[in-house]
Amino acid sequence: MRIWNRITGDPWAITETALHTILEVAARENEAPEAVAAKLGRQLQNSYNATERDGVAIIPVTGPLFRYANIFTAISGASSYELIARDFMSALENPQISSIILDIDSPGGEVNGVSELASMIFEARGTKPIIAYASGDAASGAYWIASAADEIVVSETSALGSIGVVGIYRGKSAKESAETVEIVSSQSPHKRLDPMSDDGRAKLQTRIDAMADVFVSTIARNRSVTPDHVLEHYGGGDVMIGANAVSAGLADRIGSLERLITELSSPKTQSPPPEGFFSLTQPQPKKEKKPMNLEQLKTDHPDLVASLHAEGSAKEKQRLKDILSCEAAEGREKLAQEIALNTEINAMDAQHLMKSAPKDEPEKSQSSSFERVMSAIPNPEIAPDGDDHIATADTVADRIASTR
Repeated sequence: MRIWNRITGDPWAITETALHTILEVAARENEAPEAVAAKLGRQLQNSYNATERDGVAIIPVTGPLFRYANIFTAISGASSYELIARDFMSALENPQISSIILDIDSPGGEVNGVSELASMIFEARGTKPIIAYASGDAASGAYWIASAADEIVVSETSALGSIGVVGIYRGKSAKESAETVEIVSSQSPHKRLDPMSDDGRAKLQTRIDAMADVFVSTIARNRSVTPDHVLEHYGGGDVMIGANAVSAGLADRIGSLERLITELSSPKTQSPPPEGFFSLTQPQPKKEKKPMNLEQLKTDHPDLVASLHAEGSAKEKQRLKDILSCEAAEGREKLAQEIALNTEINAMDAQHLMKSAPKDEPEKSQSSSFERVMSAIPNPEIAPDGDDHIATADTVADRIASTR
């Protein structure tokens, strides 16, 4: 197939200037590649050369982009999706490579193959840091690729955008009709569309628009925005420069390749935060918490200590009262006193215990059980109030609880 037919038969995601250059090369298809290179003022060499620095893989995405290496990649220092994908996967699987930079300076290229490469990069997110650095242009198909990275960093003069698809079609000429005869199967009337006719042009437009929809939708997914946002804020096919591209959301920040390599190759003291890979904040050492003792608790929280003390006293008072005044304590006053004062048994368990124990032997003294309890407890600091003439179970329990 002639080169011209190849170019005019495929859709392109490329800037206008770059496409004209490709068409110029195609128009000289009968000349030797060296002669074409001389007329274009370029050396006949492929500048593609992936490198590695300090564990950072730098993969160039330069010049017009083609699915496979061909005469254009040889003449213009272009890149092929095939080589980019090969080196990207090698870097991704290499344990010595900690991160990947796509060094982009490209006007875009063939639509055929760009979506597959962008999807490969997008699906590798989270495996290693993948940064697209626009050292020059990241336009059209090149921006398609850049958007798939975790982050897009640009220089101050980088041009980003040119989101859209272009098709070049050549109508039939009298000369061409005389040289060739083309017969299309009657079952396939739309196999050869004539761009000079209204019907043919409309169908070709629909085809191009469908491809552009894929382009826009992919950009929206990669940049976490809606397709409408891409159409409204990403230039509508135009390019944006440096800081304007960042403001519009096409890129994340301004930077340089050297600074980027330094950031990515610096030793990591912690896992990168979710917001990005370039947090320079060092983790602060955690202070060990010393256990709080009683004295510290009293100093720092006196109200809490007082509240706890009051609550404990109230509970202990109630426990003593319930044990000493329960029905099971009658006739077992010594046992009730022992349980109440020298154990922490609750009132219910104390009652069960006392019920199973024999009652005390009756004493000659006719004093009450409370008097006998009080006489057995040394309590020099407790004295009845002046107005208290009768010691009740409540007052006795209160006084005992306060001394414990």
